Amino acid sequence: MMSDELLNDQVKPYNPNGDKTTQLISLFDKISAHYDSFNNVISWGMAHSWRKKAVSFLRHSSPQKILDIATGTADMMIVMDKLLKPEKITGIDISAGMMEIGKKKVVKKQVRAKTDFLVQDAAALSFEDQSFDAVTISFGIRNLEKLSQSLREINRVLKSGGHFLIIEVNQPDRGIMLLFYKLYIRVYMLFVTGLLDKSDYKYLTNSMGAFPRGEKLIRILQSFDFELIKYKRFTFDVCSMYLLRKIN
Repeated sequence: MMSDELLNDQVKPYNPNGDKTTQLISLFDKISAHYDSFNNVISWGMAHSWRKKAVSFLRHSSPQKILDIATGTADMMIVMDKLLKPEKITGIDISAGMMEIGKKKVVKKQVRAKTDFLVQDAAALSFEDQSFDAVTISFGIRNLEKLSQSLREINRVLKSGGHFLIIEVNQPDRGIMLLFYKLYIRVYMLFVTGLLDKSDYKYLTNSMGAFPRGEKLIRILQSFDFELIKYKRFTFDVCSMYLLRKIN
């Protein structure tokens, strides 16, 4: 299997020789006030729709205790509360700044589930074994520096038979969609650079192309004792959903 360094350390926000997690904390704390606007642009305004479609695949299992990794500004928590009606959603993120915005949104949207926000790295979770019915991560797996250790931790805190849901944006591989996507990014860069520094914008877009996707990512996930239940691509392959189940 490919090492974490090859998987996730190719693209860093600022210093190629520095610690990626520390750099990401700085980046996301800095852009937290503008992140939702940027995410709307980079996802073609489809992020909310992608979350709803992906979360709907968890309805049959009715998870009551959910861990949302890279919870950010809590959009995934809000969607899951509405569609799944769980007892409790715990959101973790390395950026306290992002979660401060998320806490306000949870109150504004009148989320009914009990919610917790904790500053944690997915590679070192504080929870006991088999604590959650489901674990989710939307638009964040490509930012995990220690991918292998994070996947081990996710497997550890997930109950046997529990579900692991991943949503991630992709850069189209080739053809007309790749050309269209690059044109889209170029046109909207004028808007985005009003919200983000050039280096922040460059990392957030470049990391999409560097992270493994499709069959490559599925093989990695399967090597950590997850079995694939559903793989689905949204909006001309700009977004991918992976629904997995813990084997043991």
